[in-house]
Amino acid sequence: MSLRRDPLQELLDVQERMNRLFDDTLTRERLDEPSLLHGTWVPLADVVETEDAYVVDVELPGLGRDDVIIQAHGDELVVRGERRLDPASRPESFHRLERRYGPFARSFRFAEEVDPDRIGAEFEDGLLRLEVPKARPRVTRVRVERAEG
Repeated sequence: MSLRRDPLQELLDVQERMNRLFDDTLTRERLDEPSLLHGTWVPLADVVETEDAYVVDVELPGLGRDDVIIQAHGDELVVRGERRLDPASRPESFHRLERRYGPFARSFRFAEEVDPDRIGAEFEDGLLRLEVPKARPRVTRVRVERAEG
């Protein structure tokens, strides 16, 4: 009995490996723990910029809010977590296993710094929506003293 190869799945696997390669290359020196960016799958994401924030939608089917960690620093946002196979499943009984399991990480660099203290997150029906506010410009006042003399 020969197994047929699925050309579409092979293409998707190559695309996933390329995405990981680019993410790893671009973020290698920017994070405190770059080894955590090596995941076994890459969730799909959309990023939209508004006047005051970036809106990031990440597809995370099968995960709950406790399965996801969100970190932001400077101009970078990192979403990481893990999708686990149901412990009650018996691998020997699978006929087909196409979904990816294991750790994942996605990082996003923005054109300007973001405010990590004001990030809003909603997680519903496997879609994580993050509203990442742009950092407010810091205005400092300098008191000018009168020169005596």
